[in-house]
Amino acid sequence: MIATCSADGIVRIYEAIDVMNLSQWSLTHEIPCKTACSSISWNPSRMHPAMIAVGSDDTAVSTIGQVQVFEYSDSQRKWNRIERLTTISEPVHDVSFAPIMGRSYHLLAVASKDVRIVSLTPTGHEQSGHTKLELRQPAQFDEHTTQVSRPVTCCCQW
Repeated sequence: MIATCSADGIVRIYEAIDVMNLSQWSLTHEIPCKTACSSISWNPSRMHPAMIAVGSDDTAVSTIGQVQVFEYSDSQRKWNRIERLTTISEPVHDVSFAPIMGRSYHLLAVASKDVRIVSLTPTGHEQSGHTKLELRQPAQFDEHTTQVSRPVTCCCQW
């Protein structure tokens, strides 16, 4: 699968019709984010349901949070927003999930005016079937003299 995000506020997920012929892809899901999207990252964990983080560089919507986390529900066959990182109000230029490496929690790097590492720990399921997450921010790197920008290899790649 491939996920794209765009300024129209829609995350689109495509799946290859035939994995042996990658010239044809089918749109399988559209996720409305209610804000312009600037970055996206798949959670590489195979132990948890499919999860993506979406960042926004829209300066007009800091009240809903610049990073949203979505999880795929097999039973509902749709993507559901399970978390908003409301502590990040600056425009986000990049997001990146870390490899899971046997941890029971997820790490997400967020590049905005600084780089923040956010820990997302699954704490069970709500009645709706979505994963409930406990958020913590174990690190913040703000020693930059300028805003962190798009070069992923130096700011937000694991």
